[in-house]
Amino acid sequence: MYERSTDSRKATKSKKIHTAAKASDSQRMGAYGQRCGSSSEASNSSNDPVSVGESTSARGPELSERQTSKKRWPHQGTGGRDPETERSAGVPDPGTDVVKKKDELALTNRRKGATYSGTQRVRISNRVDQLKASGITKIQVLKTLGVCRSSYYGWQKRQHDPPRKPSIQCLTAAERAVIIEQKKREPQLSHRQISGYLRCEGFWVSPSSSYRMLKALGWVEPRLCREAPWKTARYNPFRPNQIWGEDWTILTIAGMRYYLLTIIDYFSRFIVAWGIVKSVTQREVQNLLALAYMSENIDQKESKPMIRFDQGSPNMAHSTRRLIEELEMLFSPARAHRPTDNARQERWYRTVKQEEIYCYPTYPTEKIARHSLEKYIYQYNERRPHQALLNFTPGYVHRLGNKSVLYAQYKKQEQIVKEQRIVINRSQMSLLYGVSN
Repeated sequence: MYERSTDSRKATKSKKIHTAAKASDSQRMGAYGQRCGSSSEASNSSNDPVSVGESTSARGPELSERQTSKKRWPHQGTGGRDPETERSAGVPDPGTDVVKKKDELALTNRRKGATYSGTQRVRISNRVDQLKASGITKIQVLKTLGVCRSSYYGWQKRQHDPPRKPSIQCLTAAERAVIIEQKKREPQLSHRQISGYLRCEGFWVSPSSSYRMLKALGWVEPRLCREAPWKTARYNPFRPNQIWGEDWTILTIAGMRYYLLTIIDYFSRFIVAWGIVKSVTQREVQNLLALAYMSENIDQKESKPMIRFDQGSPNMAHSTRRLIEELEMLFSPARAHRPTDNARQERWYRTVKQEEIYCYPTYPTEKIARHSLEKYIYQYNERRPHQALLNFTPGYVHRLGNKSVLYAQYKKQEQIVKEQRIVINRSQMSLLYGVSN
């Protein structure tokens, strides 16, 4: 069977080369042909059986031509010199100390798909310009450093792009002023918290807009938080008082150890009940469960909540489990060494520790501790916006009881603010840029 070539020039060239290979005189092949084992006998061996491992492909003539051209000796090149040696004469090697340079640019063991920081981009661009001035091309430098060319030229293009006109939906002057005022008033707030507080005051500012505003002023502080172990929640309730989480954490009052017990609603992150005790026994846990049961009027509701807590001895005691059974509630202990089974309760403790408990080396008295924690829990339930609740407060979500309605309110308010912002910015741009309404 004959193979049809798509390039007539390659076919002609291969015929000329193999015409010399089929000659009976082996001296016409030269010394290189004899070293490669080419002879007149090899040209007539097409009818001999060849195994799968020995056969290369149907394009034997073209393959042999490419292999011959790759294995040429320097004296067989143009002018009898090695073109690679001639081109690199007097030009430094971009691979010199490349491992050290990659370490300096933080490119060693870089994860695939990770973005480059602003400092890395500047240093890589300076390195490319430095080696380019010494005679090395940009492609060689980027290949040595392992930087994609499209990424590098994208940085260069963005640097020379003309400044863009402000968007028609950009923040108004009043919104920018309240962001700065809120940050000056409470410097400890993050951009997400500022967005939530301003929404409660009637300024519908997104967290991303607050972040860009604060970053331009250099007021964004880095926060190192542990990455969430699971992206999806193990339990996702759809109404209040469906799943409760119970746990306790340590307090220090007058140099002595106390405990803060809380029950949180998984749906709204609302603190249903809490207490401060000297020790945690089954009696304290049962009192807390009874307090939460009565405060939420669970006896008048058809469905009872599920209790989620760890396998501590006060929780697993026989009397505690019997009380849960008598109240017609569901008992759901977490797995051993799995704090993420009660993740929303643990996350609440991180918040109260960072914003309240760790602010004091120790509480002077138990009365002061109760008053301070009562004030903070009220602020957390009724005034502090929660990021997981679209920056609404846990108390509002707990009373509303429907996240579909909550999301509809969010989208409606967002659309109203966008329309108002367009009207304000359009009138200002008509004065600055001459754009008609």
